[in-house]
Amino acid sequence: MSNAERRRHVRVKPTADLPARVALGVESLVRETAEVHDVSVGGLALGSKQLASAPRGDTILLELMLGTYGDHRVDVAIRWTAGEMVGVELVDPKPDAAQAISRYVSELLERGNAS
Repeated sequence: MSNAERRRHVRVKPTADLPARVALGVESLVRETAEVHDVSVGGLALGSKQLASAPRGDTILLELMLGTYGDHRVDVAIRWTAGEMVGVELVDPKPDAAQAISRYVSELLERGNAS
């Protein structure tokens, strides 16, 4: 089975005018950011040394900042790592966060930013 066949959701790449950012350590005074490589309605691909060392299956609270679509706290589960790249799956996002992510992905798809 190819990667495309395994993927259930279309991924989009954030743009300069519609950025996506992630903050780790939401509950702490020291917050680290992770680079967002792509976004789908089901998860994210991130660049983060800290997350890359987390065990597969761990659940982590992140703050996802989607430009004009707002900031949302979401739980994610580590699904894969490759070097400093990490794939995370959204775990039961709140309805407002799920709707914002869906709208964000839809807007970037309309612009032709699928990855």
